[in-house]
Amino acid sequence: MKPMSAWRYFALSRFSKPTNDRIAYQSIRTSGVTSIVEVGLSNGERAENMIRIAQKFSPDAKIRYTGIDLFDARIDHSPLKLLDTHKRLNNLGAKAKLVPGEFSDGIQRIANSHTRTDLVIIDSPVDSDEIEAGWRFVPRMLHPNSVVIVMYPGDQYETLNFLEVGKRASAVADRSKIPAAA
Repeated sequence: MKPMSAWRYFALSRFSKPTNDRIAYQSIRTSGVTSIVEVGLSNGERAENMIRIAQKFSPDAKIRYTGIDLFDARIDHSPLKLLDTHKRLNNLGAKAKLVPGEFSDGIQRIANSHTRTDLVIIDSPVDSDEIEAGWRFVPRMLHPNSVVIVMYPGDQYETLNFLEVGKRASAVADRSKIPAAA
């Protein structure tokens, strides 16, 4: 596999669409990311780009990538098939793991085995109730320099650090303890 050129990285980090992908690409470079968890793979192109950028800026590290998506069970019948995607990502030379399912179930299954994750991407198709249900598992995957990027429709995004993720997870846990009004 030919390494990503400086020109290709520049183009991705400045001109890629959707524009919120640029934040992920730039974070990989500035933070020296070697482990990525992505929820909602879209068509898989961003996953490939993130792996290749991580390899470019951490050439001696083994890149660890985990993707959580519905894959073959998607309602929109998109072409993202689990086996094809796994083969495609592993051919890039990364250690790729794919987890079929919803955000909350997938995060719960991998949280304890994916400690010290550098970058977590949560893509917008994930529904807000689903994010809330799984949010309490995210902090155990992080270290103090981890970055979590939540991408919303319309090229909107939110970047959270370790402390902000902890506060959000605590708030979700506190809301779940409050009994529903009768």
